[in-house]
Amino acid sequence: MRLFRSVFTIAFYTSISRILGFIRDIFIARYLGVSTLSDVFFAAFKLPNFFRRIFAEGAFNSAFVPIFVDKLQVQHNRREALLFVRNILSFLFYALLIFIIILQIFMPLAMKFMFFGFSSNPEKFNLLVNLSRITIFYLLFIAIVSLFSAILNSIEKFAIPSAVPIILNGTLIASLFIFDSITPNLAYALSWGVFAAGILQLLWLGIFLIKHKVLVYPTIPKVNKDAKYFFKKLVPGVIGANVMQLNLLVDTMIASIITGAISYLYYADRINQLPLAMIGIAINIALLPALSKKIKSGNIKQAIKMQNLALEAGLFLVIPAALGLFALATPIIDTLFARGEFGTGETFLVAKALQYYAFGLPAFVMVKVLEPAFFSRGNTSLPMRIALFCLGTNIVLNIVFIAPFGYVGIILASVIASYLNVALMLYHLIKKDHFAFEKKFLSQLIKILVPAIFMAFIATFLNGLLSAYGYHKIFNLITTISVSFLIYITLSYLLGSLKFLKYKIPE
Repeated sequence: MRLFRSVFTIAFYTSISRILGFIRDIFIARYLGVSTLSDVFFAAFKLPNFFRRIFAEGAFNSAFVPIFVDKLQVQHNRREALLFVRNILSFLFYALLIFIIILQIFMPLAMKFMFFGFSSNPEKFNLLVNLSRITIFYLLFIAIVSLFSAILNSIEKFAIPSAVPIILNGTLIASLFIFDSITPNLAYALSWGVFAAGILQLLWLGIFLIKHKVLVYPTIPKVNKDAKYFFKKLVPGVIGANVMQLNLLVDTMIASIITGAISYLYYADRINQLPLAMIGIAINIALLPALSKKIKSGNIKQAIKMQNLALEAGLFLVIPAALGLFALATPIIDTLFARGEFGTGETFLVAKALQYYAFGLPAFVMVKVLEPAFFSRGNTSLPMRIALFCLGTNIVLNIVFIAPFGYVGIILASVIASYLNVALMLYHLIKKDHFAFEKKFLSQLIKILVPAIFMAFIATFLNGLLSAYGYHKIFNLITTISVSFLIYITLSYLLGSLKFLKYKIPE
């Protein structure tokens, strides 16, 4: 089935990017640890990285792909499709350029609002403002990169845009060594690395667009019907597709109150993002154009079948991933980050955060799998309303949980808000007859849960056994994950939960 091939392609390149991202974080942990410099850089990178995720991981696709697919593949009007792209690029380029100039002027005010916990330390706050003035330019680059990626995704060239994050991670690693001697400290070096990565990503996609004879450049923007429709869908799509990212931004703002909490949440979330990207975001990106074609051609039953398969595949992968992260949180953090300035105490605190994130991982992925059911129908307003309600819930729960639970209370609030988001999305999809669970869904879910739980117990036991024999921690972790995954796949095959791979949906 073409959908699963597309998911695999996106997941493959995403996995390479995330592995490189871990290497990047290993270097950051080694040289910065959990310190003032790490807290300030992660905070300065938070705003452009937040926009990177909301643009690159769903929101832009949700508004752009259905319109572009309709013009290019349904109406077969390439000229209109290219005019639409150039017009949208023009709006983005000029609007974001003006926004960045305004932010340069009012950056101290913006940072005081976003990271109020830093304002009590003038030296720390001034560093944050200076770094943010460098990293904010990445916002302009990533918006254009997202547009270029959406074009390539629409014509089912998934590999090229999926490789874009590799450039970011590789550039940040290089910046620690290239810019170290010419900047005041490593936080500045990383910030200039973010700037350079944006330019390189833009050049990478631009080359392939030219190769596919898609010439895109800014012109004088025109407020026409297509532009109005696009932005009408984009604004709610940004909110609806990124409730998790909005929750993480709120979490970071509140975490600035607790010393070191931003870094604890950052390192734990980096691990959590790997299965989220490889499973949830990969399915989201591949499913949207496929669903759009089915729905626009009137094949509603096939569309619902495709959604069920995507949900089943997502749960098959994310449930063992979540249980595995919970069971192996400490050895994972210890193996990846425990060196240099990152000690035993930091390992314990970050591992604890990762375990809480693991509870919410299935919800984070299900949100990404369910979103295309709304967006392929041009409905971005309802997911937005749901997301805003869940965001409000997260803020309230943050206030309630931070006193009794500390920094893990911040994560717990996001987890609860995410499961609420899933429940509300399912309720509205089923109510509108846009989704229905197949009869075998519950039995398939049980067939996924049983081997996954058994796998988690095996992983805990095996890692403890190997550690007791004194083997190297890298060998222990790789062996434990490999054996546990093999056991999960074997049990799944025996129970029949791999049958979704054999299902065929007409292309």
